[in-house]
Amino acid sequence: MKDIRIEHYKYTLYLLVTVFGWGIMYPASKHAVSSGIDGYYLTVIRYVLGAFLVSIVLLVIEGKKSYQTEGKAFQLWLFGTIGFAGLNFLTFIGIGFSSAEHATIILALMPMLSMILSSILNHNIPNIKTSLCTLLAFVGIVLVITNGDFNHLIASSSFLGDVLLLAATICWVIYTYFANMVMTKHKWSALRVTALSSSLSVISIMTITLIASFLGLAKLPSLSVFITSGFDIFILVITTLVIITWNAGINGLGAINGILFVNLVPVISFIIGIYQGHSISYIEIIGAIITIIALIFNNIFMRKNDSKQK
Repeated sequence: MKDIRIEHYKYTLYLLVTVFGWGIMYPASKHAVSSGIDGYYLTVIRYVLGAFLVSIVLLVIEGKKSYQTEGKAFQLWLFGTIGFAGLNFLTFIGIGFSSAEHATIILALMPMLSMILSSILNHNIPNIKTSLCTLLAFVGIVLVITNGDFNHLIASSSFLGDVLLLAATICWVIYTYFANMVMTKHKWSALRVTALSSSLSVISIMTITLIASFLGLAKLPSLSVFITSGFDIFILVITTLVIITWNAGINGLGAINGILFVNLVPVISFIIGIYQGHSISYIEIIGAIITIIALIFNNIFMRKNDSKQK
């Protein structure tokens, strides 16, 4: 019983590290795009450097043998492309057409989309308690982001941007399901799956960016823009490491339960806003509390279910 509890706490901590990283990543990406780095080149910069960083960590910790695909190169490339290229290109481009509020609300749809995907692939009905916790967390996030002012949300709507952001979220749900499957079936570490899939996805990321540049859709940023966005780029590269803790946490808690933690990403951004001196309302506070309560209850339900199974 004690070991099970410790394992849950460990995987929960992994996911908390991830959502903190993503919580600071979204403001950084929005600022970088606003400064003049388009979504294509921002993705290239982030993952060429990020994949190299994660690969170095893999080689140091697990050695050269772990940096082998063992006949899974195509799968790792395909799902890495869907996850890393799909998520980043569509997010960075979509956020330029849409708003930060829309981006975070659409991100909060991830648990629901994960349940739908899991139900289709596994032919099962989602757990009712997890479903209710997911819905409750989503309600909390909407309150945090909108502050109860839905007119502002409607006024900032952009259909194209929202479609791109929804597609980005779906891409990450698919990647998460695949990564969890590889770790469970083949007993690969989260670090190994992250390093190999992100490294192979760089091929697609660079190819797509070159094509976009040729078509005039992407433009190499100037040196002054690079300097202006230097800290943003640093944050974006460093936060690629939290994908390791994401995959590890998902492997421990399961895709549906683990993905529920993404609802904390807007809360982290909300807390950062408080630190930066932004005023807060009681509605935002209530929304944050509702989200956290939903996650706590879902975690309790998971531990009880695992205890019964043991």
